[in-house]
Amino acid sequence: MMYSSEKTEKWFNDYVDSFRIEGELARMQELKRRHSFRVQRLASAIAEALEWREENDAWLGHAVGLLHDTARFSQYRDYQTFQDSASFDHGDRGAEILAGLFDWEGIDRGDKEKVLAAVRHHNKIEIPADVPLSIYRWCALIRDADKIDVFRMVQSRIDNGTVYEMLPRHKKVSGLSPALVEEVRATGRGSYANARSLQDYRLIQLTWALDLNYPVSVVTLKEEGIFRRIADDLKEYPVADVVGGLMKKIDEF
Repeated sequence: MMYSSEKTEKWFNDYVDSFRIEGELARMQELKRRHSFRVQRLASAIAEALEWREENDAWLGHAVGLLHDTARFSQYRDYQTFQDSASFDHGDRGAEILAGLFDWEGIDRGDKEKVLAAVRHHNKIEIPADVPLSIYRWCALIRDADKIDVFRMVQSRIDNGTVYEMLPRHKKVSGLSPALVEEVRATGRGSYANARSLQDYRLIQLTWALDLNYPVSVVTLKEEGIFRRIADDLKEYPVADVVGGLMKKIDEF
């Protein structure tokens, strides 16, 4: 493999192709394939904006972005869901798949661990405090890139009326879950266990803003008006204190 982004893409494409049936991916798998390439471009762009230009940094940014959702393809094939609580932790499983199947020939052991750690921790509530700084920054990078794309994707689908194709389980209920509101009010975070509706998902998304690691990520989404759009969507619900508090923290970032 060596440090070749072209070869990494070939490995990824070959891996994804193994899930095709009669030449086609399931619609949700195709969404994840496209998401993976968008996140790859975002991760590379953020790393460049941060002037990460040490040897192999360009490959690492490309690799963590492209490979972060490796486990999503088998997850959907086997469980017909992307809900980790109903299947498996896709970060942990992705790291396991990559450790066993990716072509690591010529890749430094330390760089391998950076990729595996970034994949393993990209979906966790937070990055473990004991992760070394040399690895931590790659975990932080993929978490930002992943969130930016999901923010954009959800907003785009709300605008064009297809959001429930992406979030089908949130279609059955509307309004905000009292349990989720109280969780966010108390902790500043929201868990999917308390999310039932699109409005719940949007409130959780707003809390994600406080988990962004790099100023360029926050500025990008602020300039696109996405945080304000979420706040406006939640205006009709009695959560002005919660939303206002989150927006104040975002503005202070």
